Amino acid sequence: MPTRFRSIDALRGFAALWVFAYHLWNVFCPGYSRQASPSDMLPLNAETPLEVLATLPLFGFGYAGIGLFFVLSGFCIHLPQAKRFHRTGRDGLELRPFASRRFWRLYPAFFASLFVAALAYFLMNICWRRPPGEAGITLDYIVESSGFGWVGINALFLLAIQPKALGLNGVYWTLWYEVQFYLTYPILLKICRRCGFAPIAGLLLVVELLFALVPAPESLESLRPNFEWFFLRRYFEWFLGMWLAERLAAGQPFTKRNMGLLAVAGFAAGVAGTGNAVSWAIHEVAFAIGSCGVVGFLIAGTVREVESLAVRGFGWCGDFSYSLYLVHMPIMRMVFALETRLPTPIREAGSFHGAGLFCVVAVPTGAWLLYRFVEKPYMVGLPAKPAAVVPTPAYC
Repeated sequence: MPTRFRSIDALRGFAALWVFAYHLWNVFCPGYSRQASPSDMLPLNAETPLEVLATLPLFGFGYAGIGLFFVLSGFCIHLPQAKRFHRTGRDGLELRPFASRRFWRLYPAFFASLFVAALAYFLMNICWRRPPGEAGITLDYIVESSGFGWVGINALFLLAIQPKALGLNGVYWTLWYEVQFYLTYPILLKICRRCGFAPIAGLLLVVELLFALVPAPESLESLRPNFEWFFLRRYFEWFLGMWLAERLAAGQPFTKRNMGLLAVAGFAAGVAGTGNAVSWAIHEVAFAIGSCGVVGFLIAGTVREVESLAVRGFGWCGDFSYSLYLVHMPIMRMVFALETRLPTPIREAGSFHGAGLFCVVAVPTGAWLLYRFVEKPYMVGLPAKPAAVVPTPAYC
């Protein structure tokens, strides 16, 4: 079994680019996102702009990349323990090294991105959303308009206490889930070893469906935003990656045909599920199942890397996909905020679309710089890179 699947790197890169493309697409095609509830979606009919119809099949469902991220995370976190268990009979999960590795992998780039997000939030406010008044740019104005008070809330992962702090950067909610996944993983692993993976999979699926389908009592409605951050709300999706890693390590391969069918069925159900209010509530579960099929398809029976052009390209993006995910929205926010300050003739000549094209260059460039100078230097505990040995994934 290879210690690194370059196709997994490629999937991570694809997922980050997909989410970025989705958020950029929403700037130009607002109201058509399939993430919105059916009652809030603009209808697709003969009056729908052609550019929306042409781009919606790919970009309109880009938020499904989040489910793909969760599946990949569960796979990468569990694979080392699964391989060790099936080789030695024990998982050998040491909590202190595990926690240290997760902290240094997650936190430095995240912490740096908080200040990028605060700068972007400030530029957005000063340029067009809430320009300074007669008093000018005072210290109070800077603190309030930069969302600086939200930096600490996000840095300490306290979104469940103050959900409004998500306004600093709309993608940070997934990190709150990831932290919970990491904290509960040792417990989940022990339960799975004792009870088996299949019963736990069924239980987590039921719990996630209950979160999606059962409305909160009126007495608890005020707490609904806080409950949205509870890890069981998305734990089944992360567990799917664990299941893939366990099957792979146990020598119980899944065929490409079965995984391909699972991928097609999952994504087809996810797309179809956006059509009405009932199925919409669970369509992201279907996307996660489809993502599980995609991951399984790419690693099924693999004993060597697949070096296609697409794998190499997306794999390169996969190296800095975490940084790309963290800063793509703040950089977009800065670009479009600064675009509003251009002279009127330039803006009327189509600078808004030019700003979108500039984002296509600026976002990956900024993300790579964050990766190169902040994220990569703090990757501790990684093995050396012998010439003849493929290293453990940097994100695992």
